[in-house]
Amino acid sequence: MLLRLKLKDLYAEKGLTQKRVSEETGIRASTLSGLANNLRTSWDVDILERLMVYFELDDIGQMVEFRPPHHVQEYIQAFNKQNE
Repeated sequence: MLLRLKLKDLYAEKGLTQKRVSEETGIRASTLSGLANNLRTSWDVDILERLMVYFELDDIGQMVEFRPPHHVQEYIQAFNKQNE
């Protein structure tokens, strides 16, 4: 998957456990586990919004990371070198 949720990073930054986040947001622990381990191929917008409010985020980039495949990164680097 090219997009990755950074929930584990957010848990660590805030000193929170998945259980506590589940209790305080009403999001099932199994749902959070699937999201935190990036096992889900689709995300419920309502859940993402609840997590953004809970973690007091103002930019989706604080919670979602784009990870292009290795060959795409090489292409981008070569393109950037040509255009320097």
